Amino acid sequence: MKQALKFLPMTRNTIEEQAEGASTMEIDIPQVVSITDPQAIRALAHDARLIVLDELFASQTTRTATELASLCALTPSAMSYHLRALEKYGYVIRAASEGDARERRWRAAGERLELNTQIDSTNAKTAYLNVQLNAFRTRLNAEVQRREAEAKAGITPDPDRPPMLTSGLVFLSEEKQREFNRRMLDLVYEYEATATAEERSIDSRRMFYLISLLPEYQTSGERTT
Repeated sequence: MKQALKFLPMTRNTIEEQAEGASTMEIDIPQVVSITDPQAIRALAHDARLIVLDELFASQTTRTATELASLCALTPSAMSYHLRALEKYGYVIRAASEGDARERRWRAAGERLELNTQIDSTNAKTAYLNVQLNAFRTRLNAEVQRREAEAKAGITPDPDRPPMLTSGLVFLSEEKQREFNRRMLDLVYEYEATATAEERSIDSRRMFYLISLLPEYQTSGERTT
């Protein structure tokens, strides 16, 4: 975590920014898969491939092409094609067979995936950002429609139902910004670590999140983010 800019999919996908030469985060993140090749980053600009990486890095277990295809509305053969592409760039690896050995199993190549983009490849970074934001927009629109349908059906929402989207700003010193970032990620890591094998199964309930922490910078009297 020492570069000036990187996209860091945790078990999901986070964009984190640190000053160049900064020390590593206090959170221990073993088995980091670091990707620096612009072509490898560009290879992620596909919705299905991001879903696969989310699933494999989050679950830290193995999945077959058939299981992963069910999450993406693809055929197993189409999913096998995407898995081989992800394997080519070091994102996923082939796993040992379990039970019925007729279908190959796949797993994440590590516990964390770090996409280091301190390279001259604006197009690769932009393509990755766009596919991430488009995937989130699709999920957000689906949730809007779901809640509208519930309202028309007279269904009372759970008072603890999470917000679809929360945005705003907080006033923080540099020191408090670092604490805010660390505590938020600590909470994510805590719930990732405590998920049981049953909760990580292919049929388990998932919650998607997108976290973006953008500190304000002032340059020559102008405010920027």
